[in-house]
Amino acid sequence: MTFAALSVCALVFVQCGKQAAVGASRSVDRPAKIRPDYCGVVIPPNIAPLNFLIEENGAGHYVKIYSKDGDPIEIHSRKPDIEIPVDRWKKLLDSNRGRKLYFEVSVKDRENNWSRFEPIENSITQEEIDPYLAYRRIQLCLIWRNLGIYQRNLENYDESVVLHNRSFGYGCVNCHTFLNNDPNHMVLQTRSGAYGTPMLLVENDEVMPKRVKSDQTSGKVNFVAWHPSGKLLAISDNKFQMLIHTNAEEVRDVFDHASDLDLYRVETGEVISNSKISNPKRMETFPEWSRDGRYLYFCSAPQLPEELYHQVRCDLMRIRYDMESGEWGELETVLTAKEVNGSINQPRFSPDGRFLLFNVADHSDFPVDKLKSDLHMLDLSNGEHRRLSISSEQNESWHSWSSNSRWIVFSSRRIDGRFSRPFISYVDETGEAHKPFVLPQKDPAYYDKLVWVLQVPELIKSPIQVKGSQLSEAIVSYKKLIPGQASSWEPGTANTNANAGSQYEQ
Repeated sequence: MTFAALSVCALVFVQCGKQAAVGASRSVDRPAKIRPDYCGVVIPPNIAPLNFLIEENGAGHYVKIYSKDGDPIEIHSRKPDIEIPVDRWKKLLDSNRGRKLYFEVSVKDRENNWSRFEPIENSITQEEIDPYLAYRRIQLCLIWRNLGIYQRNLENYDESVVLHNRSFGYGCVNCHTFLNNDPNHMVLQTRSGAYGTPMLLVENDEVMPKRVKSDQTSGKVNFVAWHPSGKLLAISDNKFQMLIHTNAEEVRDVFDHASDLDLYRVETGEVISNSKISNPKRMETFPEWSRDGRYLYFCSAPQLPEELYHQVRCDLMRIRYDMESGEWGELETVLTAKEVNGSINQPRFSPDGRFLLFNVADHSDFPVDKLKSDLHMLDLSNGEHRRLSISSEQNESWHSWSSNSRWIVFSSRRIDGRFSRPFISYVDETGEAHKPFVLPQKDPAYYDKLVWVLQVPELIKSPIQVKGSQLSEAIVSYKKLIPGQASSWEPGTANTNANAGSQYEQ
């Protein structure tokens, strides 16, 4: 017998010995504790492996991952870190769509006695999730310097930079917005003491820095919503100020001194204003178009003085707009703050037009810095609304839908109460949201060490192709295109000498 054959036999013998020892283990009548919490979750068939840490004392670890069809994945490890092979995971999930997925964990003590825990049960859906996620990475502090827009391949762990603020003098890069989950049609808002406040409009591989300014607007765009046709943008012009409380549990807050909405025609650059959505006595923010393009939805509250910041509570409004004729309808109240016992923010329609997902916080038109903010759902088929059971006791904020209306991704602080992480939840045809799971990482201890906030998660159907150099060049060229525009940068939004700013910049 050759040496190679002897080696193979030895390997098989050792492997069989391990399996036999695990097979003779004692049973524990509960599932093993693992971190992150990938227990009882519903996952898409195209998600990256859910690597995890086993939180049970042991000198050895064995995990068997299996479903009805296909070969099980077996992992032996001295360490509690369980990293699942990507190719075998993909094959197992793809052949078991619509079925259960089990994690069977066994742990060996120092006397070589094995304990086998009850299998952890998860579910695989038929429906896939959009394969890419765009989000912003920002430091959790009052003064930021390094931040950027990143994108992540959800089918593996590949992450790449879309635009980092070091490329334009450490200015602020704002919320990123896509047309119908299509990365070829994107809007980015930036702010810089050196280069002004251009809105970057990306159409395929072309980047156009735009100046959005009318008699009513200051030219600083904060929140943007694409009309489903791609011909129109609804934009907000907010004047935020961060408040710091020294004697309260909630240290940070954001007050909006003024907020109005306007429409922007993509082809002509025309800014359309109307007193119904730009009322100086009210704040209008967080625009969102109905999926048929007939109604503009938004959040609105009376404009109060700064000392009454804790009384700011937004209603959900809508107004009809005919894109061809330019005619406006009457303002309608969809849902009041009193009805939800809080302030309504960040409305987002499911692509099929059936559901409207939004946030409810105690007060404010800026829920990101609240200690607690819940997810709510409005069913447009019957007008019923409810707090989603997946909401935690911590802050849930930024959220987006997959293009097939079956998945949502939202920012949540539920892990430690401090850092926002992207969580994914399956939404079935009835609007029921199932237990969410945190965005999987190759290193299962990734979130234990990460001191960055991952916010504004947006699902997209393919990777963003435009290069970061194109985006930064467009920002730098903006000052040359619009002489004097950089002077519109206002005190309080950034320290232009230090090239730093406040986190409320979004």
